[in-house]
Amino acid sequence: MAALKRNIWALYFLLVTVGFVLLAVALHQRWQALISDETSYQLSRAELISQSVHSLLRTQELVLDVVGRELLNNGKPLSDQRQIPLLDSIMSVNPALAGFGLARPDGTFVRMSTNVDPAGLLNLMESPVTGADFRRTLESDTMVVGRTYYLEAVSEWIIPIRKALRSEQGDVIAVMTAGLELGADGSVLDRNLHDGEDDSVILFRETDGYVQFMSREGVGPEQFSSIQVNQEQLASQRREFEARAGRTISDIMASREAAIFTMDRAGSEYLTASIYDPRYHLWTVSETRFAPLYREFIGTLIPYLLSFAAGGWLLFILFRIIDRAEKERRQELLHQARHDDLTGLLNRAGLLDRLENRLIRARPFSLVVINIDNFSGINDRFGLEYGDHTLVEFGRRLERLAEEHDDLARLGSDEFAIITPNTDVAPLMQACTNLVEDLAEIFEVGRLRLQVGASVGIARFPEDGDSLSKLIRSAHLALYEAKQSRNAVCVYKAEMETAYLRRLTVEQRLRYGLASHALYMVYQPQVSDAGKTIGLEALVRWQDEELGFVSPAEFVDVAEKSGLMIPLGNFVLDTSLREFRQLLDKVQQPLDLAINISVIQFCQPGFVDTVLNALKTHDVSPSSLVLEITETLFMGNFDQVLQTICDLRNHGIRLAMDDFGTGYSSLSLLRQLPLDELKIDKSFVDGIVEDEKAANMVRSIVAIARSHNMSLIAEGVEEQAQAQALIKMGCLRFQGYCFSRPVVMADIRQMLSDTANTDNTPATIRRS
Repeated sequence: MAALKRNIWALYFLLVTVGFVLLAVALHQRWQALISDETSYQLSRAELISQSVHSLLRTQELVLDVVGRELLNNGKPLSDQRQIPLLDSIMSVNPALAGFGLARPDGTFVRMSTNVDPAGLLNLMESPVTGADFRRTLESDTMVVGRTYYLEAVSEWIIPIRKALRSEQGDVIAVMTAGLELGADGSVLDRNLHDGEDDSVILFRETDGYVQFMSREGVGPEQFSSIQVNQEQLASQRREFEARAGRTISDIMASREAAIFTMDRAGSEYLTASIYDPRYHLWTVSETRFAPLYREFIGTLIPYLLSFAAGGWLLFILFRIIDRAEKERRQELLHQARHDDLTGLLNRAGLLDRLENRLIRARPFSLVVINIDNFSGINDRFGLEYGDHTLVEFGRRLERLAEEHDDLARLGSDEFAIITPNTDVAPLMQACTNLVEDLAEIFEVGRLRLQVGASVGIARFPEDGDSLSKLIRSAHLALYEAKQSRNAVCVYKAEMETAYLRRLTVEQRLRYGLASHALYMVYQPQVSDAGKTIGLEALVRWQDEELGFVSPAEFVDVAEKSGLMIPLGNFVLDTSLREFRQLLDKVQQPLDLAINISVIQFCQPGFVDTVLNALKTHDVSPSSLVLEITETLFMGNFDQVLQTICDLRNHGIRLAMDDFGTGYSSLSLLRQLPLDELKIDKSFVDGIVEDEKAANMVRSIVAIARSHNMSLIAEGVEEQAQAQALIKMGCLRFQGYCFSRPVVMADIRQMLSDTANTDNTPATIRRS
């Protein structure tokens, strides 16, 4: 491409040479005189404007420094936004300024002139238009000229100028900023600096390639403020610049005089003078098209103009070829930006574009979000390479199963989406159910044969969301519900929003409750057949300031799904042992303490050390502690769980299986697990008196406990008849409302003290 350009320019200069040969000497001298006059004018104008701009900026730099120091010296803290009338008086004598502002180093405006609307101010650090220049200001000892942009706060296009105000130690205290108004009367930034439609005056930023200011016919700041020369274009222009000017770019930038050269742009040739301001990193460019010169000389220069027209036409053809090649490249890049590299499907950006187009057409459609169940297990077990192969194969299956008019995308990680015009609930549910079944078929990844499940959430437009964000949110809420049962399909319902918001509220309040110690412990006594209290089960309760009493079933479920189970479990363990130690010091009576342990806690690395450290901290014997677990603990890594149980028992801590009899694998587990205790679930105790099947089940559990040398306790005993029946069957330990509701430790201590004072006469605790 570069060689082609050189050949064309060689032809261009050949045509110019032929034209000049055909012209008379007088015509040649006349042409040179026109060029000479125009060159002198462009050089003079470039240098004059550069000096004027430099003088203006230097003056404003001093103003910023003086005004900024004055604002800082008034002693008022920079914690709130204030409009300062003093700044208006400075602006009244400085018409070039559109407004003043003082910002903290984090980019927040705290002082401004009264014409500035605080609501329209951006954070200078965070705004994409101002962020880079603001950070440069923090690092610079001189004033920094920012990118031209439209400032809502003053409803003006401005050139921002910023000066960092530093302490004696060199630390930035604040940044004084102002805006130079474009087109202000009498200002060097007047929009009519150019002469006619073929003439231009441009201020160009060296730091990032953006146009700072342009005076050109039909071009305002809304156009030129977004013009940026990328690095490739800039390098090409500078090579041409050096070639035309006959000097290196370094020499030109170091010189105080403007450099003159000719260049072509968009099919037109320009005479351009440029001068660089090193203090503010600005190029001042004064340029004019050759067209006016051609028009002036046209009467005597027709042969040359015909030659130039031929060269211009060839140049136009070349630019068309370049433009077409660039368009093809842009289309290729656009495709890459809208499609996933791994699967070739639409990516999130591509899906959002399709959704926006459908929203504009306002025709009903459905958004189906598909998530691979337990995909992280494939990555963890087989590695990321197999995970990527799985995603590719999963995407291929979706393509085969999706309809031709559907849009298919991979949103990221293990989540896919389909946009379909089908909005009928019943057919849509059936289609998605069939899709889940088809996706669950075994497929080969390398040498592996894998089977993955998927959960599906569905949201319809406009019923479930009339905007892009609400529709996507609704689909993900439906997906969340579907993932609760795995391999499920769920259509969005309004109550899901309420349930989701409730979960979020409970989670947020639970985080606060754990941090502020709003949770507390209650204890339910465990009694023997003689009515003597022999142990306590620790139960956590929560009375929130906003939510009131929250059921343990609700907030424990939220804790398990939000990463709060570990701090909640640690709170229960630490608080229970501390209060239990205080109880033992008062009553001097042997007691057991039972604490429920979640699956997440039990599988946490270092769990055994955590328990032992807590026992040591509160001086509680390991033999007094009973940890209650459920069968769901053994659905994962059985060997790891078994090792943890053995480690705990080796230190004297006992293990009990809670809710025994409700699982499907209890008997097989008992053969392998070294457990110390079984707890008969309340569901069996409820029907033990009138339901013979329930009674037989309890007898079987009693027999199992005896055969495995395990102690036994029945929970949920609410009636004396149930207790008597359990005694006859051989269960001699109980827990339930028949004896006491869960109460705080103070009530437990009082009950045990009263019992000791009445010669161990059985006592009951008040219910709460």
